[in-house]
Amino acid sequence: MADNPNEARDPHNDLAGICMTFQRRSEKQRVGKPGAVIFDFRQELHRQKRAKRRSLAMLIGGGLLAGAIGGLVGINWPASTASAQARATHSFAVCGTIRQTCVVDGDTIWLEGAKIRIADIDTPEITSPKCDAEYERGIRARDRLAVLLNEGEFELRPIGNRDEDQYGRKLRVIVRSGRSLGDQLVSENLARTWTGGRESWC
Repeated sequence: MADNPNEARDPHNDLAGICMTFQRRSEKQRVGKPGAVIFDFRQELHRQKRAKRRSLAMLIGGGLLAGAIGGLVGINWPASTASAQARATHSFAVCGTIRQTCVVDGDTIWLEGAKIRIADIDTPEITSPKCDAEYERGIRARDRLAVLLNEGEFELRPIGNRDEDQYGRKLRVIVRSGRSLGDQLVSENLARTWTGGRESWC
């Protein structure tokens, strides 16, 4: 008992006293009873604190890992969209006011909001043709490309070291079963193999 009954008692001292008393009693019991187990409150408290620290560290580590993975996906998503989405089957029509997945002309398409220039061919112009013959062949090339794109899955492959042209269009070659769809348009006389410069269609 404290000398001054009004003096505040320290709960940590009380806990230490209880631990010591319990340990002394357990030691006495062990003397009389071989094999008795001593339960140490201090050791148990330390064990629980260590377990809580480990759980907290695992929780923080898991959160950081999830954030890092999410960041990497977010960073790489726009860059990989044009090639990854090409593997899915899409429905192409001639582009109108809203351009999401559609065909502009024989060598330009939109795919899930990305504008793509077919890099291995050149086709007749539709928006600014030099003659009626160019316009008519341009319409045929556009419509034929839409049909080819709708025939099944394809891949968009980069060509050379350039990712985009001066108009911000992705430069890609469209390939199905190992063959360029641009080459198919060339074989049908609806396109020319791109050599780095335009030639007259008139």
